[in-house]
Order: sequence, then C-alpha cells, then structure tokens
Amino acid sequence: MPVYDAESMTITARRVDRIADDFKASMEKLKGIQGENPFGEVEEPDNPEPVAGTVGKFTDGMRSEFDAAASRVSAASTALRDAVNAMSEADAVAADNLTAKDL
Repeated sequence: MPVYDAESMTITARRVDRIADDFKASMEKLKGIQGENPFGEVEEPDNPEPVAGTVGKFTDGMRSEFDAAASRVSAASTALRDAVNAMSEADAVAADNLTAKDL
C-alpha cells in the first residue's frame, strides 16, 4: 500500500501554484504588435487584411492557451490540496478509532 506524505503533497501544491502564476505572467507578456508594425505594410495577395491583424489573432489565441493552462494547473493544485485534506481527515478519524487493543 502506498504511503502518502501530506507535507510533501502540500509543498508540491505550492510549487504547482507557482507554475500557474508563471503561465499567467507569461500570458501578460504576449502583447502582439505594438507601435510601428515590424512587418511594414506586408499583405497577403489573397487576403488584404494586414499582417498585424493575423499576428493579433495569433496573440489572442496564444493568450487563451496560456490562460487555459493556468486554469488547469490551478485545478491540479486544488486537487492536491483536497487530497491532503481528505488524507488528514482520514488519519484523524483513524487515530480517534485506535484502541489500546490495536497497539
């Protein structure tokens, strides 16, 4: 039967929270094109929409992906914390149920 260490799981949950924060911080750095377009006025012949619009759509999509990743990582951290709470509660109940005969 596996042995679970609540303290190690709590530490891991905190580290996972930091990963979620890193995703959010990285997402904030995705700005797309700001100021003068580094591509100039390049346009696709079949699509007259400027490159800036395409880059903007790409940036929006990437921000959405980073946001989804942060949400999933936060959910994993919450699951770890919930598991620690359940284990701690089960340990407390088991300790209360321990009798002198069991020793």
